[in-house]
Amino acid sequence: MRHPAAPTIIAVLLGFLVLIVLWSRIQGDGHHEGNPHPKDVPKKKEEVLSGDGDGET
Repeated sequence: MRHPAAPTIIAVLLGFLVLIVLWSRIQGDGHHEGNPHPKDVPKKKEEVLSGDGDGET
């Protein structure tokens, strides 16, 4: 027999999860974790290597 409060606790936790997800969608501050879009990254300067590759310039 399960505990009589189990369904209530599960419902409260699921409700809290829904509240957090909805709040994050409404509040969206534009901050994005992860890799930036390639168009947002400045281009690297091309490096010109001189010499014959022996480590001396």
